Amino acid sequence: MIGFHRPLKVRFGERGMIKSFGLHWRSDQVNWGKPGVGNRGTLMGAERRSRNAPQVNFRKQRGIYVLYAEYEVVYIGQTGAGNDRLFNRLKMHRINHLSERWNRFSWFGTQGVIGGNRLKADNDAVHIEIASALNIMEAVAIAISEPRLNLKRGNWAGAKPYFQVPIGKGFEDEEED
Repeated sequence: MIGFHRPLKVRFGERGMIKSFGLHWRSDQVNWGKPGVGNRGTLMGAERRSRNAPQVNFRKQRGIYVLYAEYEVVYIGQTGAGNDRLFNRLKMHRINHLSERWNRFSWFGTQGVIGGNRLKADNDAVHIEIASALNIMEAVAIAISEPRLNLKRGNWAGAKPYFQVPIGKGFEDEEED
């Protein structure tokens, strides 16, 4: 039949390819670890800005990330090929040619959180309709660039934002009663 086509489906996951994300985290609030065994560092986040919120270590997250000098984009990369993960990529950028050129980062991860405080295994297949994939790509692009004329902030298809947990301090409770 002319003019008829089935919608193209790309397999990406039940809610979308981005399961969790963090925006504009500060590099000086990351526990980068110390040499030696046992202190490899952490990349801690929480769903709410509350000292009672379960904390999640996003150290082994896969996805894409953005480095900023304050809020200006200076680099965009990906993590997850082979055994490379978010924390290791960020730590590498602290010693390579970008080391003095960034102080904030955002990340958009393919792994969700289970049990309130554990990063889900990263072996899930991802299944999604093209329209949903485009919504997520648009949401990521808007979050990265923050264009001033965009009133829309993006459709995240169920992905959860996480706030950075400041090292050594935690959160002051900011939740409403």
